[in-house]
Amino acid sequence: MVVLASGCAKQGVSSKAHEVHNLFYVILWLALPVFIFVEGFLLLSVIRFRRRRGDDSEPPQTSGNNVALAVFFAVPLLIITLLLAFGEKTLAQVERPVSGSGESLRVSGSQWQWSADYLKEGVTVAGVTNQRPMVIELPVDKPVHVELVAADVIHEFYVPDLLFMRNAVPGHPNSFSFTPDKLGTYDGRCAQYCGLYHTRMTFVMKVVTPSQFKLWVQQQKKASSPTGSCAITGSEVELEAQHIAWDKSCIGVAAGKPWKLDLENKDSGIAHNFAIYDTSSRKHRYYLSPNVTGPAKKTFTVPALQAGKYYFQCNIHGPAMSGTLIVGPPSES
Repeated sequence: MVVLASGCAKQGVSSKAHEVHNLFYVILWLALPVFIFVEGFLLLSVIRFRRRRGDDSEPPQTSGNNVALAVFFAVPLLIITLLLAFGEKTLAQVERPVSGSGESLRVSGSQWQWSADYLKEGVTVAGVTNQRPMVIELPVDKPVHVELVAADVIHEFYVPDLLFMRNAVPGHPNSFSFTPDKLGTYDGRCAQYCGLYHTRMTFVMKVVTPSQFKLWVQQQKKASSPTGSCAITGSEVELEAQHIAWDKSCIGVAAGKPWKLDLENKDSGIAHNFAIYDTSSRKHRYYLSPNVTGPAKKTFTVPALQAGKYYFQCNIHGPAMSGTLIVGPPSES
């Protein structure tokens, strides 16, 4: 039954996952003789050396057996050495970066959601805590290079079908790569306890054909573009953060003069801030407010900006809390 049950082990959806899957069977076949030996001697001892009815005599006592002692140490040492050799070989293959160009992602974990920047395409996707998980799409048979970061506490990127997990540590980016080789939809989650909604910090990884991926990128770019202009409010904007989301996805202010931001954070015990960048790629930052831990409301003065379109987000929770800032003359609507 044990051997039959082992057939349920996932094979994985990448070449590195296949290596981990093969290591599982190496460990199984090395452990099986140990299991049979131990259980066999246990049963033998129970049957052969059991107390017989009416026999209250003490069995013969021995002071030890040098051969048995040598075997006791030698066999486990041999098994551990083999496990170490196979394990280190598999670890080296899993850790080795995948060669060749492909997709480059910056995946960020924050309480309690994931976001991902597609660095080549300029596309950003994100989940929203308690509402929807992040969905990332990847082309099949193309290398994927991931830079993993955390905005607050330690999180862990885990896709069971990749047979792999990696910690996202604040201030210490981690990187890894893999090549998905099987079409399908695979669930992922944070596997490191990170707070109140840890169990809901999930995401979905979809492996699609290259043509489907290209179409998806086009759809994401179109969806991220504002469908219209925001009303220019002049010199003051009210912005509310609740359930780790902004109440507005687009705000407008007058160009050429400082403006006030009334930031109200309704998320109890959770900090938010407000940052302005040139685009969602965040190559140039124009402003960053201090953190506001909820429930609280604070007013900040934002420096004057030239007319144009900008990107804003909470730097603690990343693209999951983001939107478009339109700067223009007050007559725009």
